[in-house]
Amino acid sequence: MATKYFIAKILGKHIYQSMEPIFTGVATALVTPFNTKQQVDFSALRRLIKRQIKMQADALVVLGTTGEISTLTLAERQAIIDCALQIVNGQIPLIFGIGGNDPANIINLGQYVAHATKQYNGKVGIMVTAPYYNKGTPAGILAYYQAITNAVKLPTIVYNIPSRTGVNITPDNMAKIAQLPFVAGIKEASGDLHQITQVVQLCPHTAVYSGDDTLALPCYAVGCRGIISVASNLTVAPAKKIWQLYNEGKTQSALQLFQKELSGYHALFRVVNPIPIKAELARQGLIKNVLRLPLLPIQ
Repeated sequence: MATKYFIAKILGKHIYQSMEPIFTGVATALVTPFNTKQQVDFSALRRLIKRQIKMQADALVVLGTTGEISTLTLAERQAIIDCALQIVNGQIPLIFGIGGNDPANIINLGQYVAHATKQYNGKVGIMVTAPYYNKGTPAGILAYYQAITNAVKLPTIVYNIPSRTGVNITPDNMAKIAQLPFVAGIKEASGDLHQITQVVQLCPHTAVYSGDDTLALPCYAVGCRGIISVASNLTVAPAKKIWQLYNEGKTQSALQLFQKELSGYHALFRVVNPIPIKAELARQGLIKNVLRLPLLPIQ
């Protein structure tokens, strides 16, 4: 799997290299289905992945926040990685969440992904949250990403979600992280459009993605290259159409469609994600409405 760089900017003696984006457009943050015994339901997982490919998602994010990664064992994570690689088989880009707060464990899982994809012809990357609970200073967070990217050597999306991690990656620090080799994108889920705008401005050669369906169109307007979406678990078409219309310069049509979808987006976050999205998928008969504690299902 070739790693492609381009020279983005030269300032004095500093040469900033940025990787080409793993994707642009709409990537689905896939749920992890469980059966009634709280085991990973691999039959349902395979169906969900095939369904995303059929609906023409631009990429697939597996083992993210929506995928309840924090409650999955290492063996489960590895089995899910293997399953996704087998089913996708290079048809769309695959991004695996490997976040946590212990760099050694994160690197271990990242290297598993790297090894599993050695003979894989598709585009693969990893997504890494800021370290939660132990948090870290800005310098510590920079060193954290440096250690992970240096060890794993796969295209990496930096995931900022302070509501989950308890720490916000500031735009200034994100600009430093974006200069690291193998950083290929930024998922901004701070919910702060001003901050997202600053990140786009300070990281002009790194793809920035909206991490919130409810902010998708405003994020496109300030320069984001797509969205990592929860809502597209249900259907990809509306999110892709909004992205397409905006990029065709049909901003009024994009706005009308976005406003039409907005109430549904808000409904998916009325309680903590992925509780509502799993309830809706279960209502459609696609999965069982089962989550792992401390999350409880709603009807």
